[in-house]
Amino acid sequence: MSLTFIAKVNNTGSVKSPHSPASPPEFAECKGARLRKYPYPYCAAVTVASDIDDASYNRFSAVHALFCRSDVIRPGTLAWQTLGLTAESAWYDKAVGGVQGLGLELADTFFLIGNDLSMGLYRFDPDGGAFREDSSDGQNACEAIKDWIRQGEIDTFHGFLHYTRDQVLPLLGRFYQWCESEGIAKPCTWINHSVRACPTGLCPDSFRPNRHITLGRGIARFVLGPLFGRERRPIYWRQRWYHGARPGSPYYVNDVLRANGLRYVWLEAGQDELPNVIALPEYHHGGRSSILEPVTMDDGTRYYRFRRCYGKVNAPPGVTAALRTSKVAFDASLLFTPENLDHLCDVQGTCILYTHWTLERSLPVQDATIGNFDCLRTYRDQGKIWVTRLSRLLEWTRLRTFLNFTASVESGRLIIDIDSVNDPVFGCQQPTPRDCDGLAFDVPAHTGPIVIRVAGKDLPPEAVRRRQSVCWVANPV
Repeated sequence: MSLTFIAKVNNTGSVKSPHSPASPPEFAECKGARLRKYPYPYCAAVTVASDIDDASYNRFSAVHALFCRSDVIRPGTLAWQTLGLTAESAWYDKAVGGVQGLGLELADTFFLIGNDLSMGLYRFDPDGGAFREDSSDGQNACEAIKDWIRQGEIDTFHGFLHYTRDQVLPLLGRFYQWCESEGIAKPCTWINHSVRACPTGLCPDSFRPNRHITLGRGIARFVLGPLFGRERRPIYWRQRWYHGARPGSPYYVNDVLRANGLRYVWLEAGQDELPNVIALPEYHHGGRSSILEPVTMDDGTRYYRFRRCYGKVNAPPGVTAALRTSKVAFDASLLFTPENLDHLCDVQGTCILYTHWTLERSLPVQDATIGNFDCLRTYRDQGKIWVTRLSRLLEWTRLRTFLNFTASVESGRLIIDIDSVNDPVFGCQQPTPRDCDGLAFDVPAHTGPIVIRVAGKDLPPEAVRRRQSVCWVANPV
């Protein structure tokens, strides 16, 4: 494993590098062409992976209006009120009559089944003993979530809570059938919810902390925690674990998830949450580095594990990652400073921000928080940092990491022949032109005409763009 950058955050929220030399540009070598790590022209990537805990229809709509859409949020609207915006905000623009959405291409997680605090597609009705479509803030949450999935604003599962396999599978099957009928990609990404409330979570039993040590810590917190201002929690919480990938468990669901295209998992195990880290750790696969780490579940299923990171400045222990600093939360977006983002570009790194931006404690939104995301937008607009949805970033990373291609000169033309994605976990696949959208190659400056082939077929000339010594695939048919 090669750690690209792990450092402390100072009191201004900036990361200080423990070593000054920047990592050299990384390319997958092939005679005549070198594969770039990110789509042209970017040299780094950022996404947000927010847990949907305690989300309501109004908070989800408002948060996404601010960070993910470009419309103006006007005084008196529901989004304005929910976000707690005022005309005194530094982001209020008199010329447009409100606060302009930042328009970042980011997505969210969702619950298949809602709980007492958060909306989901469905909700259990104890009186009727059955599941019904969920509602939130007077809206049909089931239809709203489906619409957000259609729009690309949701792309990731966030667990099935404490419901058993027999309860989950009919609902999950109904959801997958809807995806197929709509022509929508089934979610390929999973983020575990709290182990205390979600035995359907996915994590190998070998990752489970030592039970004696965790029991001792649980007893110590129960007895001594209040003396140090920490909440007293039931001791049995420390003994819970995830069973969603354990065959024979009443919570086993992993076989159905894998059969329907799941590929990427965040486990909440060990060092899966990294404070004050801007570039995630990377692993080497056949000479190329990647944030993806193969992991084997208890049923033998293999996935790619990924980690998340966040900024945490002067926050007491036990508080929640959110978008507002208070006694019970901290603003995880403090990670997005010019110094940190410069470093991310220098090391050609990937950042997956961990937060809970739909929590009530994330609001009212602070000017500084909007400023952090606006800083990220600036780097995107300058062509430095690729900002995209979590599933898109992970799928891109997998394709780029295991891409097989050759380069040769024929009749004065450079032929880049993209053959396959030789993935050791999910097998060898033949990419389509659409899969290759954004792939970029460095080529010698004197190179003549360039042809890019995918699965033996030349891409249309208009789908191969070039600027000096870089060529890339753009909008292939």
